Amino acid sequence: MDHTSTPRHSRPRPRAAALGPALAAAATALALTGCSVPGAGGGGPAQELTGGRITEPVTRAKVAAHGKTELRLLADSGEQEFLKRFVPLYEKKYPNVDVKVETKASADFFKTIVNTMSGSHPPDLIQGNQGYGVDGLLVQSGLLRPLDDVSHAYGWDLDFPTGATSQLRWSQDGAIFGSGNLYGTGQSNEYVGVFYNKKKLAGIGERGIDPPETWSDFTKALKKVKASGEQPIMLGNSDQYPAEQLLGTIQAQKVPVNESRAWINGVPGTTFATRGNREAAKTLRDWAKKGYLGSGYNGVSSDDAVTKFTGGKGAFLVAGSWNAPAIGKKLGDDAGFDIPRTADGRTVATGALGLPWHISAKTDKTDAAVAFLGMMQSRTGAQAMADAGRLPVVTEGVRMPDALSRQQAATGERLLDDDGQTFYFDWASNSMLTTIGSATQDLLTGREDVDTYLRKVQADWKSFRADQEKKAERQAEKQGSGS
Repeated sequence: MDHTSTPRHSRPRPRAAALGPALAAAATALALTGCSVPGAGGGGPAQELTGGRITEPVTRAKVAAHGKTELRLLADSGEQEFLKRFVPLYEKKYPNVDVKVETKASADFFKTIVNTMSGSHPPDLIQGNQGYGVDGLLVQSGLLRPLDDVSHAYGWDLDFPTGATSQLRWSQDGAIFGSGNLYGTGQSNEYVGVFYNKKKLAGIGERGIDPPETWSDFTKALKKVKASGEQPIMLGNSDQYPAEQLLGTIQAQKVPVNESRAWINGVPGTTFATRGNREAAKTLRDWAKKGYLGSGYNGVSSDDAVTKFTGGKGAFLVAGSWNAPAIGKKLGDDAGFDIPRTADGRTVATGALGLPWHISAKTDKTDAAVAFLGMMQSRTGAQAMADAGRLPVVTEGVRMPDALSRQQAATGERLLDDDGQTFYFDWASNSMLTTIGSATQDLLTGREDVDTYLRKVQADWKSFRADQEKKAERQAEKQGSGS
């Protein structure tokens, strides 16, 4: 998928200041329709494009013209297997470039990345994380190079659903998430779905249970499994996020995708206390009360839940696609995976592109960095990712290693075709991961009722939005005094 489409240029956006009524209204309309603000810019004068505007795919000759080049990468440790396969392929195609890779464990990576990128000699290419906690701070600090021109040059904007790319867009001042400049690209497709144990389902009742294809199939299967005396869903929630993702799986059936994204993006006037979210929270609490989730789940880690599931406990595991290598290794052909379709036949799920890649605004290796991202988004990069046990966005012509990964690839294609990624609740604020994780634990055990749960989550969102608006006002005042 090395595209050579005709470059198209962005239309300029009007200068934006604080999160004023007009801009807020525009953001609301755009988020609810799943569209991005057209063109590059926002939050001030057009940001300088480090290394100049890219108008066509960077050629081998153009990279070679820079002579001996060292390209420095900083990535999450989860990328190690992919980078071990991909970097040698890149260095073979661009022999004048020596790629230096540094990886860090997630907790340390996300805590230090903004300081690292603020230094005088930051890495040329880095991974970030969607949402206000990492990417928002990097954009606010002017540490990332916009990639709208690169996307046009390589044709990425034709490959990704508009709604999906909104997770990589920010206003230049970092105040608005979901529209504005494109600041990253994502190569992997990661989403939450339903793993099932075919052997266990076949052994329930006189005729067994067919793998569920729809949400109605799935909820009926839960009831049948419970009636048989087996545990329907294996859940390990000591890490707090698995139950949040289980809630998201239920919510995806009840709330329009753009409504979910609008709240996560911080669109003014949105709320978590919607009818759909209330129904989803009630369903989750009801499942816990009925024993669908077993007992002791808040003391079981997500990794231990995978181990228990592959050991035969639970007919289903609602979890991220990234668990497929561990599950497939243990269950083999007995492992199955799907996203149950909605009542209107769509595929919608908690999910997003994988950790995005960014180019430093301070790099002097722009051509080599763009060539790296371009090759990573190609079929060559996709195959390297598949060989590393990951699910690439590009699956056409890519050899997936086993039946489970092929099933996931087909499901992922449906998800992207339907533009059904709802993103993750915890992107909504810097503290939402802790807030919603803790509150969902309490919802499951009944320590909090549904109304209290919804109010607590919305209160976190509201407090964060207030802080963001104050930051935007201070930034606008600073720009005004300096003009």
